[in-house]
Amino acid sequence: MQQQDADQQAMQQQQQEQQAAVAQAEQQEQQQQAAQATGGPRRGGTLQHSWFEDPQGGFDPHIGITGGDALGYWVHIYDRLLGFDDQARVIPMLASAIEIPDDVTYLFTMREGAIFQDGAPVDANAVQLNMERIRDVKDLAGGTRNRGGIQYADFFEATDDSTWKLVNGEPFGPTLAFFQQFPGTGLLISPEHFDTAVTNPVGAGHLKHVVHEPGERWVGERWDGYWDNDNVHLDGFVQNIIPDQNTAWNAFLNGDIDIDAPTGGVNSDLQAELEADGMKVIRGTAQTWTQTWFNLNPNAPTGDLPFNAFRDPRMRHAYNRALDRQAINEVAWEGLGAPSRAPVSVESWALAKDANYYPGHDLQVAHELMDAAGYGDGIEGIHLSYIAEFQTVVTEPVNSQMRNAGMEMEYIKGTEAEIIPRLLATQDWTIGTLSWESPFDPDPVLRPSFEGLQNWMYGSPEGGPRTGRASTADYPNDQVLANLNATEQLVWDAAVPASQDDRVPLYQKVWEAEEEHMWFPYIAQWPANWVAQPHVENFEIIPFFGFPKGMSFKGIWFNNV
Repeated sequence: MQQQDADQQAMQQQQQEQQAAVAQAEQQEQQQQAAQATGGPRRGGTLQHSWFEDPQGGFDPHIGITGGDALGYWVHIYDRLLGFDDQARVIPMLASAIEIPDDVTYLFTMREGAIFQDGAPVDANAVQLNMERIRDVKDLAGGTRNRGGIQYADFFEATDDSTWKLVNGEPFGPTLAFFQQFPGTGLLISPEHFDTAVTNPVGAGHLKHVVHEPGERWVGERWDGYWDNDNVHLDGFVQNIIPDQNTAWNAFLNGDIDIDAPTGGVNSDLQAELEADGMKVIRGTAQTWTQTWFNLNPNAPTGDLPFNAFRDPRMRHAYNRALDRQAINEVAWEGLGAPSRAPVSVESWALAKDANYYPGHDLQVAHELMDAAGYGDGIEGIHLSYIAEFQTVVTEPVNSQMRNAGMEMEYIKGTEAEIIPRLLATQDWTIGTLSWESPFDPDPVLRPSFEGLQNWMYGSPEGGPRTGRASTADYPNDQVLANLNATEQLVWDAAVPASQDDRVPLYQKVWEAEEEHMWFPYIAQWPANWVAQPHVENFEIIPFFGFPKGMSFKGIWFNNV
C-alpha cells in the first residue's frame, strides 16, 4: 500500500511538473505575442559578434589577467557580485544588497534563488569558497590582480547561507570597485568546477558555455536558470574570432556580424552613411587608454642600448614633450578620442574637467632635456607594444614621434601573453606603450602601477615576477625608488576616505606628483564606436564605459524573429 501511495504521489508530481511546463510555455508564447503586438522585446535569435583573439588565459576569471578575456568571454559566463549603473554607482547583481555598517565592514546579502549553471546555489557559502580560492591562487602573470576586493581583509566569512561578511584591517574606499570590475574579485565560479574552469567554465551568467573552437569561435547559449532572464531575449551568442579588424568590419558590412566597430572609429560622415543604410550607431568615450611604461631597473643591461635611460627624470619629461597627443588622436581615430590629461581616465570623477597635468608638445624643450641628461645625440632602444590593430593605431604614431625627437626605438609587437612577461623582467626593453582600463575608480589601476614599478625595479626576483619588491631600506641611495615610494603613499592616502568627494583633493596631489616625475605618462583615451545591423534593438552605450549595454547581449533583441 505504501509503495502504491508513493507511486501515485510520484505520478501526480510528474503530472504537475508537465502542467507547469505547458503553462510556462503558453505564458512565454503569450508574452511573445504581446511584445510583437506592441513593438516590445521579442524572444529568439543568435547574435553574431566578433572578437580580436581567443581567451589568452582560458575561461578561469580567478587566474586570468586580460581585459580582452573578461570583456570578450567571462562577462557572459559569469555574473559579478556587484554591477554599475550609467554613472558608475554600485548596483546589485548576484548580491541583492550591500550594507556598510562601519568604515571597514561590508555585508553582502545574496540574491534569493540565484543558482549556478550546474544548479548549485549562489549563496554565501559559494562566495566564501570563491574568495578563499582567489586569495590562494596566483594569476597567470604570477600576481594577484583579481584579489583587489579582499586584499586588505582581516577576515571574511559566510555568517549564514544568505550573508557574506568582509572586514578590512583598515579603511579602504575602493573596496567595492573591485567587485564591480572585470578582471576583478566579483566573478563567481561554481565551486565544483574550480579545477576545470579554464576549459569548461560554469558560472551564473546569462550565457552557458557550449564550445570553444580556437581561432574560430566561442559559442554560448541562453540558459533557463538565470536570475535575470526577463532581460535576456536572445537564444544564443557566437563570438567569432577575427584578429584583423578590417576583416571583421567587412564581415559586418556583408551581414555576417550583428555588432561591430570599424578601425579608426565612426566619424560624422561614416555615421550618416551607415544610418542611411538603416544601421544603428552609438558613439562615446571608451574607458580604455594607452599609457607609458619605462624600464627603471638600474641593473638593466646598458651597452649600446641604454635600456634604463628613463631613470633620469629629464628623459621622462623629454618623452612627454615629444608626444603630440592631439596629433596621435587625429591619426589614430580622426580626433574621436581624447588626449590624456593625467594618469587616469579623462572621464574620471577624480579629475577636474579643465585640469591638464601633462605639459604640451614641444620638440625644442624635449631636445634640451635630452641634452641636459647626456643624450643630446639621441638614444636607441626597444619599444614594446601589443600587436592588435586597435592598439597599434596609437602606438605606431608614438614610435614615430619618439624618432622625431631622437629616440630611435625598435618597435616590437606581440600578444599580451608575449609582451607582459618580457615587461615584468625589466631587462631587454626601454619603453612600453600598453593599454589599460578602469571605468570605476582610479585606485585599481594606480595602485598596481606603482606596486609594479617597485616590484620590477631591480628585475625579476629569483622566484619570478612580482615575488619581491625593491625596498628603500635595501637601496637607500636610489632616489628614483624613493620618489616612487613617496608617490605611492599619496595613492594610499587617496584610497582611505569612503566618500568620493573627500578623495578628489587627495587625488589632485597624485596628479601633481605625476606632473613632477612623469612615472607613466598616459597618451590618449580611446573612442567608443559601435554599429549594429538594422534588426538589433535596445542598442545603447554605457555612458562612462563606452561599451554596449548588456555587454552586447543582455537586453538586446532582434526585430526580425
